[in-house]
Amino acid sequence: MKKYKKFLGTVLVASLMFAQATVANAAGAKAINPLNGSQFYAQMENAHLEPLVSTIVDDEIQIEVSEGSDTAELSNEVMPRRATNKYIWSYNTNPFVFEDQVWSSNREVYSTYPVNEEGFVSSGYLLNPNGQGSYNTALREGYLNDSAYAELGGHYYQTVVSSADYNDVTLMLESNVYVAIFNNDLEMIFESIQQTGNTDFFTRYYSTTKTIEGERNLVISLGLVTGNYYMVFMPLDETAETGYHYGFYAGQPLPIAQTTTVSGTMHDATIQWDQRSSSQSAKTQSVTITCPSGTATEYALYRVTFEDLSKPFANNTYASSIWYYYTPATASYSKQLSQIGGWWGDLVDNAPPAGSIEGTYSSSVTVNWRSGISYINARCTTMTQMTLEYLVPFGILAG
Repeated sequence: MKKYKKFLGTVLVASLMFAQATVANAAGAKAINPLNGSQFYAQMENAHLEPLVSTIVDDEIQIEVSEGSDTAELSNEVMPRRATNKYIWSYNTNPFVFEDQVWSSNREVYSTYPVNEEGFVSSGYLLNPNGQGSYNTALREGYLNDSAYAELGGHYYQTVVSSADYNDVTLMLESNVYVAIFNNDLEMIFESIQQTGNTDFFTRYYSTTKTIEGERNLVISLGLVTGNYYMVFMPLDETAETGYHYGFYAGQPLPIAQTTTVSGTMHDATIQWDQRSSSQSAKTQSVTITCPSGTATEYALYRVTFEDLSKPFANNTYASSIWYYYTPATASYSKQLSQIGGWWGDLVDNAPPAGSIEGTYSSSVTVNWRSGISYINARCTTMTQMTLEYLVPFGILAG
Protein backbone atom coordinates (compact mmCIF):
# COMPACT_ATOMS: atom_id res chain seq x y z
CA MET A 1 0.00 0.00 0.00
CA LYS A 2 2.96 2.34 0.53
CA LYS A 3 3.80 2.09 -3.15
CA TYR A 4 0.33 3.28 -4.11
CA LYS A 5 0.65 6.21 -1.72
CA LYS A 6 4.09 7.20 -2.97
CA PHE A 7 2.84 7.61 -6.52
CA LEU A 8 -0.87 8.28 -6.33
CA GLY A 9 -0.61 10.72 -3.47
CA THR A 10 1.38 12.95 -5.83
CA VAL A 11 -0.23 12.23 -9.18
CA LEU A 12 -3.91 12.19 -8.31
CA VAL A 13 -3.86 15.35 -6.22
CA ALA A 14 -1.81 17.27 -8.78
CA SER A 15 -3.69 16.04 -11.83
CA LEU A 16 -7.33 16.09 -10.72
CA MET A 17 -8.06 19.47 -12.30
CA PHE A 18 -6.37 18.41 -15.55
CA ALA A 19 -8.17 15.06 -15.62
CA GLN A 20 -11.50 16.70 -14.90
CA ALA A 21 -11.06 18.97 -17.93
CA THR A 22 -10.13 16.16 -20.32
CA VAL A 23 -12.79 13.72 -19.15
CA ALA A 24 -15.47 16.33 -19.74
CA ASN A 25 -14.80 15.95 -23.46
CA ALA A 26 -15.18 12.15 -23.48
CA ALA A 27 -18.56 10.79 -24.54
CA GLY A 28 -20.40 9.15 -21.69
CA ALA A 29 -17.75 9.95 -19.05
CA LYS A 30 -18.66 12.06 -16.07
CA ALA A 31 -16.39 14.56 -14.34
CA ILE A 32 -14.14 13.34 -11.55
CA ASN A 33 -15.27 13.90 -7.99
CA PRO A 34 -12.04 15.00 -6.29
CA LEU A 35 -11.25 13.18 -3.03
CA ASN A 36 -9.07 14.31 -0.21
CA GLY A 37 -6.19 12.06 0.87
CA SER A 38 -7.94 10.30 3.76
CA GLN A 39 -11.04 9.51 1.67
CA PHE A 40 -8.95 8.17 -1.17
CA TYR A 41 -6.78 5.89 0.97
CA ALA A 42 -9.85 4.64 2.85
CA GLN A 43 -11.49 3.62 -0.42
CA MET A 44 -8.32 1.95 -1.65
CA GLU A 45 -7.66 -0.03 1.53
CA ASN A 46 -11.29 -1.11 1.91
CA ALA A 47 -11.86 -2.13 -1.69
CA HIS A 48 -13.99 -5.29 -1.87
CA LEU A 49 -12.31 -7.15 -4.70
CA GLU A 50 -13.14 -10.72 -5.70
CA PRO A 51 -10.94 -13.31 -7.44
CA LEU A 52 -11.61 -13.19 -11.17
CA VAL A 53 -12.26 -16.48 -12.98
CA SER A 54 -10.32 -16.92 -16.21
CA THR A 55 -12.10 -18.82 -18.99
CA ILE A 56 -11.97 -18.75 -22.76
CA VAL A 57 -14.28 -20.24 -25.36
CA ASP A 58 -12.43 -22.88 -27.35
CA ASP A 59 -14.15 -26.24 -27.63
CA GLU A 60 -17.81 -25.35 -27.19
CA ILE A 61 -18.61 -25.07 -30.90
CA GLN A 62 -21.27 -27.59 -31.94
CA ILE A 63 -20.81 -29.30 -35.32
CA GLU A 64 -23.38 -31.38 -37.23
CA VAL A 65 -22.48 -33.11 -40.50
CA SER A 66 -25.23 -33.97 -43.02
CA GLU A 67 -24.92 -36.57 -45.77
CA GLY A 68 -24.80 -35.45 -49.37
CA SER A 69 -27.20 -36.45 -52.15
CA ASP A 70 -26.65 -38.80 -55.10
CA THR A 71 -25.17 -37.47 -58.33
CA ALA A 72 -27.33 -34.61 -59.56
CA GLU A 73 -27.22 -31.31 -61.32
CA LEU A 74 -26.21 -28.50 -58.94
CA SER A 75 -28.96 -26.09 -57.97
CA ASN A 76 -28.70 -22.38 -57.26
CA GLU A 77 -29.97 -22.73 -53.72
CA VAL A 78 -29.66 -19.43 -51.87
CA MET A 79 -28.09 -19.55 -48.43
CA PRO A 80 -29.05 -16.85 -45.89
CA ARG A 81 -26.37 -14.21 -45.41
CA ARG A 82 -25.17 -14.03 -41.80
CA ALA A 83 -24.42 -10.94 -39.77
CA THR A 84 -20.94 -9.52 -40.19
CA ASN A 85 -18.54 -9.83 -37.31
CA LYS A 86 -18.94 -6.99 -34.84
CA TYR A 87 -15.18 -6.55 -34.42
CA ILE A 88 -14.68 -5.85 -38.15
CA TRP A 89 -12.39 -8.85 -38.52
CA SER A 90 -12.08 -10.81 -41.76
CA TYR A 91 -9.57 -12.89 -43.69
CA ASN A 92 -7.26 -9.88 -44.17
CA THR A 93 -6.96 -9.20 -40.42
CA ASN A 94 -3.70 -10.62 -39.16
CA PRO A 95 -4.07 -12.52 -35.86
CA PHE A 96 -2.21 -11.00 -32.95
CA VAL A 97 0.73 -13.23 -31.95
CA PHE A 98 2.24 -12.39 -28.57
CA GLU A 99 5.45 -14.23 -29.46
CA ASP A 100 5.99 -11.62 -32.20
CA GLN A 101 5.78 -8.77 -29.71
CA VAL A 102 9.08 -6.92 -29.36
CA TRP A 103 9.69 -4.50 -26.53
CA SER A 104 11.15 -1.12 -27.40
CA SER A 105 14.83 -0.68 -26.62
CA ASN A 106 14.13 2.91 -25.60
CA ARG A 107 14.37 3.03 -21.81
CA GLU A 108 12.22 6.14 -21.72
CA VAL A 109 8.43 6.00 -21.90
CA TYR A 110 7.37 4.91 -25.39
CA SER A 111 3.86 6.27 -25.80
CA THR A 112 1.74 8.41 -28.09
CA TYR A 113 1.12 10.54 -25.00
CA PRO A 114 4.51 11.72 -23.69
CA VAL A 115 5.34 13.02 -20.24
CA ASN A 116 3.70 16.39 -19.72
CA GLU A 117 5.18 19.52 -18.20
CA GLU A 118 4.33 18.37 -14.68
CA GLY A 119 6.21 15.11 -15.30
CA PHE A 120 3.11 12.93 -15.49
CA VAL A 121 2.83 10.25 -18.16
CA SER A 122 -0.84 11.01 -18.75
CA SER A 123 -1.10 14.09 -20.96
CA GLY A 124 -4.48 13.04 -22.35
CA TYR A 125 -7.07 10.29 -22.12
CA LEU A 126 -6.83 7.33 -24.52
CA LEU A 127 -9.86 6.90 -26.73
CA ASN A 128 -10.22 3.41 -28.10
CA PRO A 129 -9.20 3.02 -31.76
CA ASN A 130 -11.63 1.52 -34.24
CA GLY A 131 -11.08 -0.73 -37.22
CA GLN A 132 -8.76 -3.42 -38.48
CA GLY A 133 -5.14 -3.45 -37.47
CA SER A 134 -5.41 -0.40 -35.22
CA TYR A 135 -3.83 -2.33 -32.33
CA ASN A 136 -0.49 -2.13 -34.15
CA THR A 137 -0.30 1.60 -33.57
CA ALA A 138 -2.33 1.78 -30.36
CA LEU A 139 -0.08 -0.39 -28.19
CA ARG A 140 1.55 1.65 -25.42
CA GLU A 141 4.65 0.45 -23.63
CA GLY A 142 7.07 1.76 -21.06
CA TYR A 143 9.77 1.01 -18.50
CA LEU A 144 9.24 1.77 -14.84
CA ASN A 145 12.93 2.52 -14.32
CA ASP A 146 13.04 5.43 -16.74
CA SER A 147 13.33 9.06 -15.73
CA ALA A 148 9.58 9.37 -15.07
CA TYR A 149 9.79 6.44 -12.68
CA ALA A 150 12.78 7.91 -10.89
CA GLU A 151 10.77 11.06 -10.15
CA LEU A 152 7.30 9.63 -9.48
CA GLY A 153 7.67 5.93 -8.70
CA GLY A 154 5.21 4.73 -11.35
CA HIS A 155 3.26 5.48 -14.51
CA TYR A 156 -0.35 6.63 -14.72
CA TYR A 157 -2.70 6.48 -17.72
CA GLN A 158 -6.30 7.43 -18.31
CA THR A 159 -8.49 5.51 -20.75
CA VAL A 160 -12.09 5.92 -21.90
CA VAL A 161 -14.12 2.88 -22.89
CA SER A 162 -16.39 4.41 -25.47
CA SER A 163 -18.68 1.61 -26.71
CA ALA A 164 -19.60 -2.03 -26.24
CA ASP A 165 -17.73 -3.01 -29.41
CA TYR A 166 -14.45 -1.44 -28.31
CA ASN A 167 -14.29 -2.16 -24.62
CA ASP A 168 -11.14 -4.22 -24.21
CA VAL A 169 -7.91 -3.52 -22.35
CA THR A 170 -5.00 -5.94 -22.77
CA LEU A 171 -2.08 -5.65 -20.36
CA MET A 172 1.38 -7.20 -20.70
CA LEU A 173 3.47 -7.18 -17.53
CA GLU A 174 7.04 -8.24 -16.95
CA SER A 175 7.84 -10.06 -13.73
CA ASN A 176 8.52 -6.92 -11.70
CA VAL A 177 5.45 -4.92 -12.75
CA TYR A 178 1.91 -4.83 -11.40
CA VAL A 179 -1.06 -2.67 -12.30
CA ALA A 180 -4.03 -1.23 -10.43
CA ILE A 181 -7.12 0.12 -12.21
CA PHE A 182 -9.42 2.76 -10.73
CA ASN A 183 -12.85 3.85 -11.91
CA ASN A 184 -14.01 7.42 -12.52
CA ASP A 185 -14.70 7.88 -8.79
CA LEU A 186 -11.11 6.80 -7.99
CA GLU A 187 -12.26 3.50 -6.50
CA MET A 188 -9.85 0.64 -7.12
CA ILE A 189 -11.60 -2.00 -9.23
CA PHE A 190 -8.70 -4.29 -10.16
CA GLU A 191 -5.20 -5.25 -9.05
CA SER A 192 -2.95 -7.72 -10.83
CA ILE A 193 -0.98 -9.19 -7.90
CA GLN A 194 -3.85 -11.38 -6.68
CA GLN A 195 -5.84 -10.92 -9.91
CA THR A 196 -8.87 -9.65 -8.05
CA GLY A 197 -11.45 -7.09 -9.09
CA ASN A 198 -14.95 -5.67 -8.80
CA THR A 199 -16.95 -7.84 -11.20
CA ASP A 200 -19.54 -5.08 -11.74
CA PHE A 201 -17.05 -3.37 -14.08
CA PHE A 202 -16.01 -6.36 -16.22
CA THR A 203 -17.72 -7.99 -19.19
CA ARG A 204 -14.83 -10.41 -19.78
CA TYR A 205 -11.65 -11.47 -18.05
CA TYR A 206 -8.81 -13.72 -19.08
CA SER A 207 -5.19 -14.09 -18.01
CA THR A 208 -2.33 -16.27 -19.13
CA THR A 209 1.43 -16.15 -19.56
CA LYS A 210 3.06 -15.49 -22.91
CA THR A 211 6.67 -15.57 -24.04
CA ILE A 212 7.89 -12.16 -25.18
CA GLU A 213 11.53 -11.93 -26.24
CA GLY A 214 12.31 -15.15 -24.42
CA GLU A 215 10.78 -14.10 -21.08
CA ARG A 216 7.45 -15.15 -19.56
CA ASN A 217 5.05 -12.23 -19.15
CA LEU A 218 1.67 -12.02 -17.47
CA VAL A 219 -0.94 -11.09 -20.10
CA ILE A 220 -4.38 -9.96 -18.92
CA SER A 221 -7.45 -9.17 -21.01
CA LEU A 222 -10.25 -7.11 -19.49
CA GLY A 223 -13.61 -6.27 -21.04
CA LEU A 224 -14.81 -3.10 -19.32
CA VAL A 225 -18.22 -1.48 -19.15
CA THR A 226 -18.49 1.97 -20.74
CA GLY A 227 -16.78 4.59 -18.61
CA ASN A 228 -13.58 6.35 -17.61
CA TYR A 229 -10.69 4.49 -15.97
CA TYR A 230 -7.20 5.11 -14.60
CA MET A 231 -4.38 2.58 -14.89
CA VAL A 232 -1.38 2.81 -12.58
CA PHE A 233 1.72 0.70 -13.32
CA MET A 234 4.02 0.12 -10.34
CA PRO A 235 7.18 -1.89 -9.57
CA LEU A 236 6.99 -4.86 -7.22
CA ASP A 237 10.61 -4.41 -6.18
CA GLU A 238 12.20 -1.01 -6.64
CA THR A 239 15.69 -2.46 -6.18
CA ALA A 240 15.41 -5.11 -8.91
CA GLU A 241 17.56 -4.71 -12.00
CA THR A 242 15.21 -6.29 -14.55
CA GLY A 243 11.51 -6.83 -15.25
CA TYR A 244 10.27 -3.25 -15.34
CA HIS A 245 8.65 -3.35 -18.76
CA TYR A 246 4.91 -3.15 -19.40
CA GLY A 247 2.63 -2.71 -22.39
CA PHE A 248 -1.09 -2.22 -22.83
CA TYR A 249 -3.65 -1.81 -25.55
CA ALA A 250 -7.15 -0.32 -25.23
CA GLY A 251 -9.85 -0.76 -27.83
CA GLN A 252 -11.10 -3.53 -30.09
CA PRO A 253 -10.20 -6.90 -28.50
CA LEU A 254 -7.06 -8.45 -29.94
CA PRO A 255 -7.87 -11.08 -32.59
CA ILE A 256 -6.48 -14.49 -31.68
CA ALA A 257 -6.47 -17.34 -34.23
CA GLN A 258 -8.28 -20.58 -33.35
CA THR A 259 -8.63 -23.76 -35.43
CA THR A 260 -11.42 -26.33 -35.59
CA THR A 261 -11.24 -29.50 -37.66
CA VAL A 262 -14.71 -30.69 -38.60
CA SER A 263 -15.58 -34.25 -37.61
CA GLY A 264 -16.59 -36.44 -40.55
CA THR A 265 -15.74 -35.84 -44.19
CA MET A 266 -16.99 -33.50 -46.90
CA HIS A 267 -16.88 -33.75 -50.71
CA ASP A 268 -17.50 -37.44 -49.99
CA ALA A 269 -18.90 -38.94 -53.20
CA THR A 270 -18.36 -41.62 -55.81
CA ILE A 271 -19.35 -40.46 -59.28
CA GLN A 272 -19.70 -43.07 -62.02
CA TRP A 273 -19.21 -41.99 -65.61
CA ASP A 274 -22.50 -41.84 -67.50
CA GLN A 275 -20.69 -42.89 -70.76
CA ARG A 276 -21.49 -39.65 -72.55
CA SER A 277 -20.62 -36.54 -70.49
CA SER A 278 -17.23 -34.84 -70.41
CA SER A 279 -17.91 -33.68 -66.83
CA GLN A 280 -20.35 -34.52 -64.05
CA SER A 281 -21.27 -32.77 -60.80
CA ALA A 282 -22.67 -33.84 -57.46
CA LYS A 283 -23.84 -32.15 -54.31
CA THR A 284 -21.95 -33.62 -51.36
CA GLN A 285 -21.89 -33.18 -47.58
CA SER A 286 -22.88 -30.14 -45.57
CA VAL A 287 -21.87 -29.15 -42.07
CA THR A 288 -23.70 -26.88 -39.62
CA ILE A 289 -21.73 -25.05 -36.94
CA THR A 290 -23.40 -23.53 -33.88
CA CYS A 291 -21.54 -21.20 -31.52
CA PRO A 292 -22.32 -20.88 -27.80
CA SER A 293 -25.47 -18.87 -27.14
CA GLY A 294 -25.06 -15.17 -27.81
CA THR A 295 -21.47 -15.40 -29.08
CA ALA A 296 -21.90 -16.00 -32.84
CA THR A 297 -20.56 -12.57 -33.81
CA GLU A 298 -17.42 -13.16 -31.73
CA TYR A 299 -16.12 -15.76 -34.22
CA ALA A 300 -14.81 -14.24 -37.48
CA LEU A 301 -14.11 -16.62 -40.38
CA TYR A 302 -10.45 -16.34 -41.37
CA ARG A 303 -9.50 -19.28 -43.63
CA VAL A 304 -11.12 -22.53 -44.85
CA THR A 305 -8.99 -25.56 -45.77
CA PHE A 306 -9.99 -28.97 -47.12
CA GLU A 307 -7.44 -31.79 -46.98
CA ASP A 308 -7.80 -34.27 -49.86
CA LEU A 309 -8.20 -37.76 -48.35
CA SER A 310 -9.05 -39.59 -51.59
CA LYS A 311 -5.54 -40.77 -52.52
CA PRO A 312 -6.21 -44.47 -51.73
CA PHE A 313 -8.99 -44.40 -54.32
CA ALA A 314 -6.73 -43.17 -57.17
CA ASN A 315 -9.13 -40.39 -58.04
CA ASN A 316 -7.05 -39.30 -61.04
CA THR A 317 -7.33 -42.61 -62.96
CA TYR A 318 -10.21 -41.45 -65.15
CA ALA A 319 -10.46 -37.78 -64.16
CA SER A 320 -8.44 -35.09 -65.87
CA SER A 321 -9.31 -32.63 -63.10
CA ILE A 322 -11.68 -32.24 -60.16
CA TRP A 323 -13.22 -28.96 -59.11
CA TYR A 324 -14.19 -28.63 -55.47
CA TYR A 325 -16.77 -26.10 -54.27
CA TYR A 326 -18.18 -25.02 -50.94
CA THR A 327 -20.69 -22.42 -49.83
CA PRO A 328 -19.53 -20.26 -46.88
CA ALA A 329 -22.09 -19.83 -44.11
CA THR A 330 -21.99 -16.05 -44.62
CA ALA A 331 -22.55 -16.13 -48.39
CA SER A 332 -25.30 -16.90 -50.87
CA TYR A 333 -22.93 -18.28 -53.50
CA SER A 334 -20.53 -21.20 -53.93
CA LYS A 335 -16.77 -20.72 -54.19
CA GLN A 336 -14.34 -22.91 -56.08
CA LEU A 337 -11.44 -23.89 -53.86
CA SER A 338 -7.84 -23.31 -54.90
CA GLN A 339 -5.81 -26.51 -54.99
CA ILE A 340 -2.27 -26.34 -53.61
CA GLY A 341 0.32 -28.95 -54.50
CA GLY A 342 -1.51 -30.76 -57.31
CA TRP A 343 -3.38 -34.02 -56.80
CA TRP A 344 -4.20 -34.74 -53.16
CA GLY A 345 -2.96 -31.34 -52.11
CA ASP A 346 -4.80 -28.97 -49.78
CA LEU A 347 -7.84 -27.10 -51.07
CA VAL A 348 -7.92 -23.60 -49.64
CA ASP A 349 -10.11 -20.52 -49.49
CA ASN A 350 -7.77 -17.79 -48.23
CA ALA A 351 -10.35 -15.04 -48.72
CA PRO A 352 -13.69 -16.12 -47.21
CA PRO A 353 -16.42 -13.49 -46.85
CA ALA A 354 -16.57 -11.50 -43.62
CA GLY A 355 -18.80 -12.72 -40.85
CA SER A 356 -19.28 -15.35 -38.19
CA ILE A 357 -18.34 -19.01 -38.61
CA GLU A 358 -21.83 -19.99 -37.46
CA GLY A 359 -24.15 -21.45 -40.07
CA THR A 360 -24.33 -24.19 -42.71
CA TYR A 361 -21.53 -24.97 -45.17
CA SER A 362 -22.55 -27.05 -48.19
CA SER A 363 -20.13 -28.66 -50.65
CA SER A 364 -20.08 -30.07 -54.18
CA VAL A 365 -17.67 -31.55 -56.72
CA THR A 366 -17.34 -31.50 -60.50
CA VAL A 367 -15.35 -34.29 -62.18
CA ASN A 368 -13.88 -33.55 -65.60
CA TRP A 369 -13.29 -36.88 -67.36
CA ARG A 370 -10.29 -37.78 -69.44
CA SER A 371 -10.92 -37.94 -73.18
CA GLY A 372 -11.12 -41.31 -74.85
CA ILE A 373 -12.44 -43.30 -71.87
CA SER A 374 -13.44 -46.82 -72.98
CA TYR A 375 -14.09 -48.41 -69.58
CA ILE A 376 -17.87 -48.29 -69.06
CA ASN A 377 -17.55 -48.57 -65.24
CA ALA A 378 -15.14 -45.67 -64.92
CA ARG A 379 -15.69 -43.80 -61.69
CA CYS A 380 -14.10 -41.22 -59.42
CA THR A 381 -14.19 -41.06 -55.64
CA THR A 382 -13.63 -37.79 -53.72
CA MET A 383 -13.26 -37.18 -50.00
CA THR A 384 -12.00 -34.18 -48.02
CA GLN A 385 -11.61 -33.09 -44.40
CA MET A 386 -12.60 -29.48 -43.59
CA THR A 387 -10.64 -27.27 -41.20
CA LEU A 388 -11.86 -23.81 -40.17
CA GLU A 389 -9.56 -21.07 -38.96
CA TYR A 390 -11.26 -18.17 -37.23
CA LEU A 391 -10.53 -15.18 -35.05
CA VAL A 392 -11.90 -14.72 -31.55
CA PRO A 393 -11.35 -11.91 -29.04
CA PHE A 394 -8.51 -12.67 -26.65
CA GLY A 395 -10.27 -13.38 -23.36
CA ILE A 396 -13.82 -14.07 -24.48
CA LEU A 397 -15.77 -15.59 -21.61
CA ALA A 398 -17.69 -18.85 -21.93
CA GLY A 399 -21.42 -18.43 -21.42
